[in-house]
Amino acid sequence: MKIGIISSDADTVTLVTQLAERHDATVYRGADGFAAACDDGAQLVVLDLDDVQRHLQAITTLVQRHRPPAAAKARPVLLLLCTPAHQAWLRSLLLAGADDFLVKPVRRQELALRLDLLLLAAQPYEAPPSIVEAGGFMVDLARLRVTHPGLPHLDATLTRKEAELALLFMQHLGRPLSRAFLQERIWGAEPDTPTRTIDTHVSRIRTKLGLQPANGYQLATVYGYGYQLERLE
Repeated sequence: MKIGIISSDADTVTLVTQLAERHDATVYRGADGFAAACDDGAQLVVLDLDDVQRHLQAITTLVQRHRPPAAAKARPVLLLLCTPAHQAWLRSLLLAGADDFLVKPVRRQELALRLDLLLLAAQPYEAPPSIVEAGGFMVDLARLRVTHPGLPHLDATLTRKEAELALLFMQHLGRPLSRAFLQERIWGAEPDTPTRTIDTHVSRIRTKLGLQPANGYQLATVYGYGYQLERLE
């Protein structure tokens, strides 16, 4: 994690440096830190507008730059430190793409909160995997398809709820799962889901995926409790 800061206020620089420690961040200071931070792929740049008059064009160019292709470095998130006298600059920089601003004098708690939020926003987004392996099965959550490399004839397309429920059983192979747990994890936003709805979905999963001893699996009822997916020897 890297943070660049241009500010002649020693207290502000010290404060940013201290706050950066919790993020294991390296802080680049001074006028040269702006270019160095960007070149090294900084996630966040903090600019005091009192200290950047000579660099306004360069800063505007930075915030106007669109995010480059995935193979290149993304532009850093930009936090501006300003006074009411900077109103004209502030508007143009925010319209150009600056991410946030703080009015000086900077308060420690507010700066800490803004840094935490901006650094979180600067983290690259990683899409969750669409294909998950669990219990020997391959669950394609995008296509809602379940297959088993060792059992080519097991190839089924499920509904969204069926796929989520099947994956839950596979991720807890050999463990009994209560109806209350299943309802909370799969139908959490629907507290009045009838018990028969869970039973119906389990029955469909058992049939579609062939979860029976002949295929080495058994989706068994745990009477008075719930269900358990077992892999048979």
